[in-house]
Amino acid sequence: MVRYSIFFLIFCLSVSALAQGDEQSVKLDSILKLRAMSGSEHYHDSERLSYARTASELSYELGIDSTILKSDRNLALRFFENDDYEQYRSTYLDCLKLAQKILDSSAIGASYRNLAFYHYIESTNDSSFYYNVKAREIYRRIGDRQNEAKVLFNMADLLETERDYYGSESYVIQSLVLLQNLPETEENIDDLWHVYNLLGLLSYELKNYPNAIKYHQNALEVSEKMDNGFFRRNGSMNNMALVYREMKAYDKAISLHQELIDDSRLLEGSPEDYALHLGNLAYTKFLSDDFSDKEILKDYRRSFKMADTLDFDYGLMTASAHLAEYFMRRNESDSAIYYSNLTYDLAKDLSDNETVLESLFNMSKLVEGEKAKVYLTEHIKLSDSLLQSERSLRDKFARIEFETDQVIAENVQISRERLIFLISSIALAVTLLLLYIVISQRTRNRKLRFQQEQQKANEEIYNLMLAQQDKMEEGRTREKKRISEELHDGILGRLFGTRLSLDSLNLQNTDEAIKTRSQYIEELKSIEQEIRKISHDLNADFISGSSFSDILKTLVENQTQAFQLTYDYKEDDDIDWDELNNKTKIHIYRMLQESMQNVYKHANATHIKISFELKNDVILLSVEDNGSGFNIHRARKGIGLKNFDSRASEIGGKVEIFSKEGAGTRVKIFAPTG
Repeated sequence: MVRYSIFFLIFCLSVSALAQGDEQSVKLDSILKLRAMSGSEHYHDSERLSYARTASELSYELGIDSTILKSDRNLALRFFENDDYEQYRSTYLDCLKLAQKILDSSAIGASYRNLAFYHYIESTNDSSFYYNVKAREIYRRIGDRQNEAKVLFNMADLLETERDYYGSESYVIQSLVLLQNLPETEENIDDLWHVYNLLGLLSYELKNYPNAIKYHQNALEVSEKMDNGFFRRNGSMNNMALVYREMKAYDKAISLHQELIDDSRLLEGSPEDYALHLGNLAYTKFLSDDFSDKEILKDYRRSFKMADTLDFDYGLMTASAHLAEYFMRRNESDSAIYYSNLTYDLAKDLSDNETVLESLFNMSKLVEGEKAKVYLTEHIKLSDSLLQSERSLRDKFARIEFETDQVIAENVQISRERLIFLISSIALAVTLLLLYIVISQRTRNRKLRFQQEQQKANEEIYNLMLAQQDKMEEGRTREKKRISEELHDGILGRLFGTRLSLDSLNLQNTDEAIKTRSQYIEELKSIEQEIRKISHDLNADFISGSSFSDILKTLVENQTQAFQLTYDYKEDDDIDWDELNNKTKIHIYRMLQESMQNVYKHANATHIKISFELKNDVILLSVEDNGSGFNIHRARKGIGLKNFDSRASEIGGKVEIFSKEGAGTRVKIFAPTG
């Protein structure tokens, strides 16, 4: 009864485990479907966010860390799409903790990178730089060159924003080196365009205009490789035009601007860019002094109107700044003040401090008295504040970089120490292994030498035994011959003489004498016949040709008994063992012995067949077992098999082995008699 209760309990637990497994599988399928729906463009952003939330909640219920991590990263992206940046940041902080817990380096790097992006959006550039540095450290460690290049570009972009142009150039060149060694995918080509474009902008700020043209030309060439590189191409052409304008090569600049404006795809695809490029064209014409005010003002007003209609504040600010400068040059103060004020307000809203400073400076020149002083004071105050802020941020960036380099150096030192310890441990382990191999090999060699010496000693003993046996046989033969000769020449001679003497008594004719004589004669004949028989038997070599056969039979009987094998033994009567030399006999004996030992060691057999046959003056020894067999093509030749070949070759013979897995093994040894 107790047994049935246990079986029932096991059954219930099994059913429960299966049910639990099915439930997890259903939840996982639901999570995957919800994630897919949250990424589908068929739904509104709010619906996609709802699906992502549900997927995340189910993932926490499931309790699998890797699933939670993927669902939370998906949820963070949906928060970003819904402009909920605080939730985006909070979720990625959770992702970072979880990724660090499960040691997912790629997810750690992605978390750092997205936190850096959040701070970039919030204009907290020092924090953005910090997280980018952390992300770069991870990507460099795991060998993710693509993401390392992206992070290096982000760091360069942050430094460019803070006007640390040389620092920015250093990072962007490192990014370029990595990108040039990556495959030419659409994403990598786009990253390469950004890198060349930033190098062009940096060269422009550093007033290295030839380099700026070169880098923008590189960016333009890269854009031609892109499937959708139209707007990247426009950006490169516009930037080249701005450099040419700064170089006062107005014809080249106007040509590039005009080519952009004349492309109908620009107005259709991006009217904002069209308005901006139109304003740049008008400003370049204005600086060249080769165009009429009417034409220039027409382009300015059209650019201004388009930006205003599109609510394109940056374009409106740029057009206002251009108009302010135009009217200042024409001494139309009211219009210049109007557009300067408008530029100032727009620049303040856009946090474009450079344009704010320019507007304040222009207004300080356009008005007089205290107002001019107020504008100028505000200009100086803002300029000093920005300069101080730039210096402070540069110090922060340098400190972040230094502290990170310090951490990296410490990690490198720790890694180096670990590497040294690992190498030392490996070297010690290899040394111990080699020492063990040497000692084992020496032991094996000693054992092998001992076996060889023992085998040699056995052979010497066997040779002595055979030699002694030959001498004994020779002595026995001589002794038999001597006895035979004595019997024949001595006893038989005497008996024959006696018989002749008795024959002479036949001359006596008494009945008693005749009867007695006749009895003696018959008795003598009987003795003579018996002696002849003994003499003949002694002279015959009864043991000749059978002694080595007895040795072989004794070996087979002893080995099969020791190995618990049944056997069949067959020997051809035509084999004359006495005609074989001792060397051949020894090798036949040893090969039979080795064959039987191999059957015992390796074959797992129960029965063995042994036969000796004589064919064309060649003795064929066959040893066949009913064991497990082996694949002769895959098996390595051990010492035993090598000994077979060696022994066979020494007597001019050969060895053939036939075997198949599961079908036993047959060894055939051919030994010439000559």
